[in-house]
Amino acid sequence: MKKQSKVTDATRESLVNAFFQLAKGKNIDRITIREITDLAGYERTTFYRYFVDVFALIEYAENQLLQSAREAIESQQSESTFGEKQFFQIIIQCFHENADRVSVLLSERNRSHFLRRIKENVTNNLYIQNNDSPRKMVVRDIYFYGIFHAISVNLQNKDALPDEDLLDII
Repeated sequence: MKKQSKVTDATRESLVNAFFQLAKGKNIDRITIREITDLAGYERTTFYRYFVDVFALIEYAENQLLQSAREAIESQQSESTFGEKQFFQIIIQCFHENADRVSVLLSERNRSHFLRRIKENVTNNLYIQNNDSPRKMVVRDIYFYGIFHAISVNLQNKDALPDEDLLDII
């Protein structure tokens, strides 16, 4: 049973990797299931065992990345020194570790969708108060989207600020 699970995970990961390889040179809206399966070396029916469509594949990849970040944050959250700087440091590190995928997810075309997913994930899973006044919620959204926009631009810029400088600004 464990061997089958490893094969299943490897197949799914191969399809995801093929998608992100294609996305480096092509708009994600134009990537077809046929292109993904041809590059990964599988039949279209194999793709449908794992994903309903390309958008389900993207959501799966986003979920993997968000889960990884959430686990890293939760493991550090109990430390007395944990604060905003540590939070964003973990996020940046997670983004670096998944640079190929993050570059696609945070591209100009996809950024707003992925940032909305991050915000929802952080809000729902890290227990940020949702019952604040409308004013506080707007300020938090501006703050959140502004910081993540800066992080995404910095990660995609070859002349980027060093992470420590970016964290100091944040």
